[in-house]
Amino acid sequence: MKKTKIYISLPISGQETKAREKADIIKTALSKKGFLVVSPFDIYPGKDPLYEDHLCSDLRALMDCDAVYFCIGWDKSCGCGIEHDVVMRFKAYGKKDFKVMYEPE
Repeated sequence: MKKTKIYISLPISGQETKAREKADIIKTALSKKGFLVVSPFDIYPGKDPLYEDHLCSDLRALMDCDAVYFCIGWDKSCGCGIEHDVVMRFKAYGKKDFKVMYEPE
């Protein structure tokens, strides 16, 4: 049986260390639930990347997943908001079985 591949979407800009720690905790928890987890920190955006390079690399990785997990604060983050918009369109017009999950507040 194929494991569900899930992408973690969380605010990162300006709080990289805290975001990495949170992503690691969530990755461990989701892995224990049987998911194959992709964190934005697992993705190589190229040498000396700009914000846009990170975002494009993250979107590519997200599209290769079966699900997404939006962390608290996603709605206040430009990058997470873009990821959410893409996922909702992707779900509406393509992969309807794509799962969207939200961290409980």
